[in-house]
Amino acid sequence: MKTEKRIVIISSGQPTANPRAVKEALALHKEGYTVTFIYCPLSPWADRFDEKLFSDHPGIIWIPVGYHPLKQKWGYRFARLRKKVYGMSEQSVRSYAMFSQELKMEALRHPADLYLGHNLGAIEATVNAAGFHKAKAGFDAEDFHRGEFLEKDHQKETTVTIENKYFPLLNYCTVAAPLIGKAYAKIFPGKLFTTLNNVFSAQNLQNEGSNKSKPGLDLFWFSQFIGPSRGIETVIGALNKCSDYDIRLHLLGNITDAYREELSESITNTGKLLFLSPTEPDNIFKVATKFDIGLATEIPITLNREYCLTNKLFTYLLSGNCILMSGTKAQAEFAATYPGIGMVYEPYDEAQLAHFIRQLYDDRALLAQMKANSLKLAKEKLNLEHESLIFLRLVNTVLSTN
Repeated sequence: MKTEKRIVIISSGQPTANPRAVKEALALHKEGYTVTFIYCPLSPWADRFDEKLFSDHPGIIWIPVGYHPLKQKWGYRFARLRKKVYGMSEQSVRSYAMFSQELKMEALRHPADLYLGHNLGAIEATVNAAGFHKAKAGFDAEDFHRGEFLEKDHQKETTVTIENKYFPLLNYCTVAAPLIGKAYAKIFPGKLFTTLNNVFSAQNLQNEGSNKSKPGLDLFWFSQFIGPSRGIETVIGALNKCSDYDIRLHLLGNITDAYREELSESITNTGKLLFLSPTEPDNIFKVATKFDIGLATEIPITLNREYCLTNKLFTYLLSGNCILMSGTKAQAEFAATYPGIGMVYEPYDEAQLAHFIRQLYDDRALLAQMKANSLKLAKEKLNLEHESLIFLRLVNTVLSTN
């Protein structure tokens, strides 16, 4: 399909730090749309990955707004102070996101047929630009935003205010997990919430032969940042109960020296805990396929953690990993929907997790079957090619509706 229609994607974060927005941009550009991507350079660690992304996809217009925290320190400090002042006096997007004003001003400069917002800090710019240019407005809720906080958190009140103001004005909203969509549908009846899973291209599907079982057992967990209250402590507690087994835990991501030391001190055998430096997003699958088990260790401390499905799950599938998942509502539902790819343990239950790890260590046939099931599911259904069809149909329908 070739089209002259223009689409502006607006993110209050950085492209590499927002893979869902990048996937949409690439899919729309491939479909023939003219795509402009407006973003805020808030994550210096992502700069070099962004440079490669921009070089690989010069047909997309990439526009940064706001101030870089390292390259424009005084402007960045001003923006932080401005946000703090707004936060003391009002509940609005500009008290929620640092560069919401800059996003809105830039978005208004670009006439388009559809504006797509990513991250709640971009929703005002999205809706305002769509209204100004008499266009359509869409939004991607990667999280259940009002459920990201504890009940008495002031930022939750701000989030609810923003959602209540702008969600009714959207032409559609995509969500990153079925339970997020169900939760929002109860709050905003009559609105369209379409699930788009955090999947990746089937081109990243790894060879089954490249993921052969080897002596011992290798566990893998990754994120942009390695930090507390993300389930890693439970994994280490479980490994301490398996100290007589040849098991290694690999953690990939940015980490502070203090937390690295804390984790190293908490594991019985420090030689079984290995830290890996961050890698390019497209390389994560090759890294993951070296390991036997992928860990999805969400802790349900908020409703959002209960409802979300992270990109870890879909990375592990493409990489041919068996998956050990904590039993959040979303992950338990996911495991029931797609059985045979792994096991679900109760969050914080070190003994149960240790039992599953020992079971997979001792039963290599079961481990191999779960790895093969992961690859099969990723190849046949849970991949970007399949999910992009859903997204593009949605966009085309919205644009063809008066």
